[in-house]
Amino acid sequence: MQDTPDQSSEPVEQGPRARRRRQQTHDAILEAAREVLRVHGYARFAMEQVAALAGVSKTSIYRRWPSKGALLIELYMEGLPDTAIVEDAASLKSELRRYLVSTVERVQDREWRTILSSLVAEAQYDQATATLLRDKVVLPRRESGLRLLRKAQERGEIAADVDHDIVLDLLFGPVWYRLLFEHAELDADFAKRLLAQVEKMLFVPKAAGKAARGA
Repeated sequence: MQDTPDQSSEPVEQGPRARRRRQQTHDAILEAAREVLRVHGYARFAMEQVAALAGVSKTSIYRRWPSKGALLIELYMEGLPDTAIVEDAASLKSELRRYLVSTVERVQDREWRTILSSLVAEAQYDQATATLLRDKVVLPRRESGLRLLRKAQERGEIAADVDHDIVLDLLFGPVWYRLLFEHAELDADFAKRLLAQVEKMLFVPKAAGKAARGA
């Protein structure tokens, strides 16, 4: 069942003290939302519970986040850099390794993992959340990955015919698969094995490359 916004309005105070109070309310709502997810999980996550735990009205929540999905996006984005992939990295291999390992380490945090899986679940039922997830989370990181691959290609680090979109799908699709279905571990060993397979496709040994060009 979807939460519906409270249409009542509250006056918005001005001034430094009012801004501090608003920030305190903002932080209290986010902490309450984390706690509701931690205790009850996504299936029982509701704005009423968050409001009660934070000691605020639903109007206070909806003034900041128009939907449950928007609140989940905020929880997910907290502490993450705008661009997690270093596009100007000198080595594609080392940057892919760093980013994938850090991603796998991140999902070891059960709370953050619950937030992410809850966000994905909400996106299946709410188009606005799906759009937010795509525009604020998926596409910016994907564009960074594509730029990283293009620059590596310009340096001659990878072949000119590598399909960049497919490379990103092959690299991060398995992470999402294990995250959502939990059929196997998402750990350092998984990251190592996944990287080994992708690197075989991306980085042809120099001797083999010379032999292929001479054939």
